[in-house]
Amino acid sequence: MRVMDTEIAEMIEVAEACVKCRCGCCKDECPMYSELLEETISPKGRNVLIRALVNGVLQPDERAVRIAYSCLLCRRDEFSCTAHLKNAEATETFRKYLVDRGLPYLPGHALMIKSLENYGNPWQEPKTARKRWAKGLKGRRVVPGKTGTLFYVGCTFALDRSLQEGPVALAHLMELAGEDYGLLLEDEVCCGSTVKRVGNSKLFEKLRKENEKRLRETGAKRIVTACSGCYKTLKQDYPGLGRDIEILHSTEYLSRLLTSGRLKLKNTPIKATYHDPCHLGRHTEVYDPPRKILESIPGVKLTEMKNTREKSRCCGGGAGVKTAYPEVSMKAAVRRIVEAEKTGADVLVTTCPFCVQTLRTAAQSIGSRMEVLELSVLLDRAAIDRGGAR
Repeated sequence: MRVMDTEIAEMIEVAEACVKCRCGCCKDECPMYSELLEETISPKGRNVLIRALVNGVLQPDERAVRIAYSCLLCRRDEFSCTAHLKNAEATETFRKYLVDRGLPYLPGHALMIKSLENYGNPWQEPKTARKRWAKGLKGRRVVPGKTGTLFYVGCTFALDRSLQEGPVALAHLMELAGEDYGLLLEDEVCCGSTVKRVGNSKLFEKLRKENEKRLRETGAKRIVTACSGCYKTLKQDYPGLGRDIEILHSTEYLSRLLTSGRLKLKNTPIKATYHDPCHLGRHTEVYDPPRKILESIPGVKLTEMKNTREKSRCCGGGAGVKTAYPEVSMKAAVRRIVEAEKTGADVLVTTCPFCVQTLRTAAQSIGSRMEVLELSVLLDRAAIDRGGAR
């Protein structure tokens, strides 16, 4: 049985099990249902539609596309599902199902795909723009066979000027720790996460093969990335890569540096709360390293939100929803900012470029004083240079 046939069979199995269950527990914590209050937008409603389509009761149409793409693939509903159904995986397959049947992409997704085809990134930036963030770094280009640790930056951190403080901070922390790391710069290839989530399996496979070849050719023993989406994709969607090369999220890597004493920190009095990105938390189960980092910084008081770890609210920026339905995405993000404000924290810390983008915009939209920071930036502020405190 082909991979796609297996995925379709699993999608149908989820839909059938959900319809037979009829409980609707998934609605309680689905962020999109919470904002739209539409039965068909909930996981249960979507599964009813999937069952009707595969049984020929209905034909795929624009309404089916809207329902398929009104999902953040956040997996929050799965922790309320009494049957433990994998709704996110089923929905991702549902999108491929619709694409393979000729249904058009939503306008924003079509533009993103065209950008990847033309420029190799979803942000309509030239290939050379990937190295723009690293102007201050000299001699860090990967040397095949000699570079032990590869810093894989990812499209969004590299190309969004408002986020470039993140990779700059992580690179500086690596320097402070004496890490012999390398960068691919303009030769870095998109991991393909964005196109995979919107259902374009052919372009994803093309990117995956090209990227994996490039990564293996570096000879690196370890890949470190601060992008939660890149981390999930490299770790879970690249068969065999993780068996040959250690793949670490920056929080796992930085936690090791702190434990080994390779980074020294100064007192940084601040009250912080932490937002778990869906790809890093529920999808890959990395919950403790970022919290260990925050707790290791002298003066930082970590105060958790009401919904945290596996029950964390999605920021609203994932799976193409922000591109297709920005208004709904913003409502979900504002809800998360309000929850963060209730902790009394000064800073909302997270570890995903899309979460930083989305939550910062939401905070600004309601006039919140909450500062939204990527964790590497906060840690870099607290780091001590070998020559003394910065």
